[in-house]
Amino acid sequence: MRRFFRSIITLISLVASGFLMLSVLTAYVNPSRMWVLAFLGFGFPILWGVNVLLVLLWASKRRWQLLIPLLAILLTWGHWNNTFQWKGKRLKESQQLEMPLSVMSFNVRMWDIYNWTGEKNVQNKIFEMIRKENPDVLCLQEFYSSTSKSRYSEHSILARLNQYKYKHIEYRAGKRGRRNFGLVTLSKYPIVEKGNLKFEHTSNFSIHTDIKVHGKRVRVFNNHLESIRFSSKHLNFLDSLNFKNEDERRAGIREITGKMRVAFEHRADQAERIGRHISNSPFPAIVCGDFNDTPVSYVYREMRGELKDAFVESGSGMGGTYNGKLPAFRIDFIFHDQRFQAYDFKKLDVNYSDHFPIVTIIDLSEEVKK
Repeated sequence: MRRFFRSIITLISLVASGFLMLSVLTAYVNPSRMWVLAFLGFGFPILWGVNVLLVLLWASKRRWQLLIPLLAILLTWGHWNNTFQWKGKRLKESQQLEMPLSVMSFNVRMWDIYNWTGEKNVQNKIFEMIRKENPDVLCLQEFYSSTSKSRYSEHSILARLNQYKYKHIEYRAGKRGRRNFGLVTLSKYPIVEKGNLKFEHTSNFSIHTDIKVHGKRVRVFNNHLESIRFSSKHLNFLDSLNFKNEDERRAGIREITGKMRVAFEHRADQAERIGRHISNSPFPAIVCGDFNDTPVSYVYREMRGELKDAFVESGSGMGGTYNGKLPAFRIDFIFHDQRFQAYDFKKLDVNYSDHFPIVTIIDLSEEVKK
């Protein structure tokens, strides 16, 4: 009986390590070629944890089988490092940076105009939060303005953010002048050039803003990549999955997986195109935005390229930035040139959107790659 039990656990170890290895392939294989792998990428943290438990189990038994999950853990360690951090770099009280630049990225979800959060006066709370954090550069996604409601007019919004003298506003969806949806990069430092990269058949896009900081020119990319666009119907279906009959369950799952497949493929194409723009930047890059994908994904790898992830450098925990019914994945990011250093990365736990704001301090003084 003991031998049979050991054989079952060995088989479980082989399957768990195999799925863990497959889950990281999503970072290297374009979803348009094998979109199923992208689903496994979302399960990476759970699969990694299962393999850790199996290592501990086999170690307690002093069996050679511990090598099976241990090898999988070692081979995927870099992806775990992108997913979880114990403790990042923090500025000491006595430490003074030569060229500090604080950066915030936040998907404001149209200032919660339809009160999705259930909070009161969310727009005012967002303005207060921004004023309190007071970042030098502010990147906003799902920025909304309208001439039909005075407090949502572009003029009114910018008046509440008057600490920023320089602005880059681009709209992609809506009827210009009445209801506008887009991306905004605001800066306390002079903006010397602006550009954008827009995609067909979608409201998602990317903008870049060249900013002159401490005599150095940096290019800030602000991005909003394709979302899955789950409706309340889809979320309610997931909540009540156990109460559906077999036909309803199959039909609902097919619809949801179909939407996810399209989003995976569109995001991959967008990430490749933006990634080329980032790598070809003539100036050191800072990349912000809502990628709608996790650190174990093709999108993350294409967008990051040779850049550093500010969370990996100076964050802690899992860093989940999605604030919704689904698990709190980290889908919002701040990357930066390898010559720079990031400190004090943090996620602000405020219920103002379906995303949490992220903030970091980047030291631009480093000139030599390490």
